[in-house]
Amino acid sequence: MAAVIGIDVGTSGVRGVAADCKGGVISEAQAELVSDRRSGPLHEQSPEDWWRAVCAVTQRVCRGEIAGVAITSTSGSLVLTGADGRPVRPAILYDDGRSAEVGSRLGLNASYSLAKAVWVREREPELWERARYLLHPADWLAGKLTGVFGLSDYSNGLKLGYDPEARGWNEAVRAAGLPGERLPRVVKPGERIGEITCRAAEQTGIPAGVPVYAGATDGMAGLAASGASRPGDANTTLGTTLVWKALAAVRPEAARGIYCHLHPCGLWAPGAASNTGPGMLRVVDRETGEAEKDVKANGCLPCEAVGYFLSAPGERFPFLNAQAETFLEGAAGTCGERHAARLQSLAFVERWGYEVMQECGIPAGGAVYSAGGAARSAVYSSLRASVLNRPVILAQHPTSAFGAAVLAASGAFFAGDAAAAIRAMTRVRATFDPASDLAPRYAELYGRFREACARRGYGP
Repeated sequence: MAAVIGIDVGTSGVRGVAADCKGGVISEAQAELVSDRRSGPLHEQSPEDWWRAVCAVTQRVCRGEIAGVAITSTSGSLVLTGADGRPVRPAILYDDGRSAEVGSRLGLNASYSLAKAVWVREREPELWERARYLLHPADWLAGKLTGVFGLSDYSNGLKLGYDPEARGWNEAVRAAGLPGERLPRVVKPGERIGEITCRAAEQTGIPAGVPVYAGATDGMAGLAASGASRPGDANTTLGTTLVWKALAAVRPEAARGIYCHLHPCGLWAPGAASNTGPGMLRVVDRETGEAEKDVKANGCLPCEAVGYFLSAPGERFPFLNAQAETFLEGAAGTCGERHAARLQSLAFVERWGYEVMQECGIPAGGAVYSAGGAARSAVYSSLRASVLNRPVILAQHPTSAFGAAVLAASGAFFAGDAAAAIRAMTRVRATFDPASDLAPRYAELYGRFREACARRGYGP
């Protein structure tokens, strides 16, 4: 059976999946990435490192007949290239905070690629003059596959200022004075944008001529992989960071750090993203395996210690504070207690995020579909269900790489019908229900968590 390849370029690594039209995973692989965080709010990566990692992954997952490929990547990360597609500087990642002041002037936060582009124009004018295209990681890597640069999708384009409803660039782009020739041409996720070149075939192992389909942000790909498909469905992607999404029939007003994607199936997907997330756990504890830490943490939950954990200063949602830092209140002396405190904190942040969305009129009060590598943890999923006090649903393949494969399949197998691809390829692996005896205790601890945040000015 022919397969499609989905590739996810995350903060810590590249993951690839080959899947068939029924959602069966044929092969998968991953390769690690490193980041430059040498000073303060700076966070950069080398695009060439992405390409090497993508090639290493695709060479391992490419088996049999390949019908298409799509790539997803972090939202708001910026790549500036010359006319030949060569990057003129390292990529600026989504949580790089150097453009905070620029973003404030534009009414945005620093996670927007638009704010990053204006920052480069003001602070690095020589590099700006060399730049021809403003792209995102998925855009640039698709160009490496097809040989054609200057394309994006309306999911990645959102934080550069693209309005999918108006099908054009918004007022913030005009206010920033970005020249139109530097902006990419924007297409629908899952739309065919080219084919694998002979040069890319030699490096990736994907046969020349295989169609390449437009990807999306990692959060939107995670939404597709989760199985959420109806208005009112909510989704949390648990990758390096937390990403919230909800599906709505009508586009809500953006507010308080919430932006609104257009889902490829035609529904609106308001959402937000945090700077904290499961990736923080890998940063603070690299010695112990995830399964072993979960076992130790399970005996320490609920945890009396409350805190907020960030791998670098600054938070963007559920509150905006460029100076926010990690804190922990209460005793957490053992490995199990520390891991329990961190998992509990992430669940509290997730609950806070959904409360903010509902305060803004976004219906997100039902079951939560989960995606991302950390969603596979039964301990974490059970904790989240009790903290959120709602069912948590885990898909069979809850990764953004699989979501990218779904997007490729929508073009390759389903005539562009993303909803049909999601229905055919996703299925539920497990459902975690709230523990009635624990939910009240978690509600009390959540109140203490919010009070501790408020004392530090972390809040609206």
